[in-house]
Amino acid sequence: MWITLLAMAVAVSLEPFRIGMTVLMINRPRPGLQLLAFLAGGFAMGTTVGVIVLFLLRPALGSAHFTLPRVQIVVGAVVLVNAALLATGVFGAVRRTRSDGSAGRAQRMLTPVATRTRRLLNGRSLWAAGVAGLGIALPSVDYLAALALIVASGAAAATQFGALMLFNTVAFGLVEIPLLAYLVAPERTRATLSALYDWMRSKGRHGVAVLLAVVGCALLVVGYSGL
Repeated sequence: MWITLLAMAVAVSLEPFRIGMTVLMINRPRPGLQLLAFLAGGFAMGTTVGVIVLFLLRPALGSAHFTLPRVQIVVGAVVLVNAALLATGVFGAVRRTRSDGSAGRAQRMLTPVATRTRRLLNGRSLWAAGVAGLGIALPSVDYLAALALIVASGAAAATQFGALMLFNTVAFGLVEIPLLAYLVAPERTRATLSALYDWMRSKGRHGVAVLLAVVGCALLVVGYSGL
C-alpha cells in the first residue's frame, strides 16, 4: 500500500493547477503568510474529508465485496483512465471548447464574478488564500481512490490515519518546500517555481501521465494476483 500511496501522492502534487496556485500565492503580498494560509486550508480540507471517510464511513464500506484486491483493480483502472486523459490532453481540449462556446450573454454574466475572484486572489487577504487551499483540496477522483486503498488495506486505525497524513504531506510537497525555501532565498524560489509551472504546462503532463500509468498497471497486476 505504502509505495502505491506515495506514487499517487506525488502525481497529485504535480498537478499544474496546484503548482499554478502556489505560484500565485508566492507572488501576492506577504508571500510567506499567503503560502502558510493556503497550506493550512488544504490540509484542513484533506484531513477532514479523509477522517470522515476512514472513520465514519468505514463501517458502510466494510462489506465482504470491499476487499483489497478488488479495490486495487478498480483504483488501477481509474488511475489508468486518468493517465490516458492527461496524456492525450482531453481535459485541456474540453476546457478550450467550453471557453469558446461561452461567449456572449453567459460571458457577460460571469464577468463580474470573475473580476471579483481575480481581485480576491491578487489581493492581500489571508482568508482568500485559506479558502483557495480549501478549494484545491476538495475530494478528487485520485484522492478518493487513495482513501479507498487505505480503507481496503485493513490496517489499524492509527496506521490508516498515518497513511492519510503521509498522503496529504506529500501531495502538498510543492507548497511546503517553496514555503521553506522562500524563507531562505525568496527571489530564487519565486523564479524556480514559475519555471517549473511553465514546464509542467508545456511538457510535464506527459511525465505525470507516465507515472500514473505505471501506478495503475501495478495496481491491476497486484489486484488480479490477490484474487
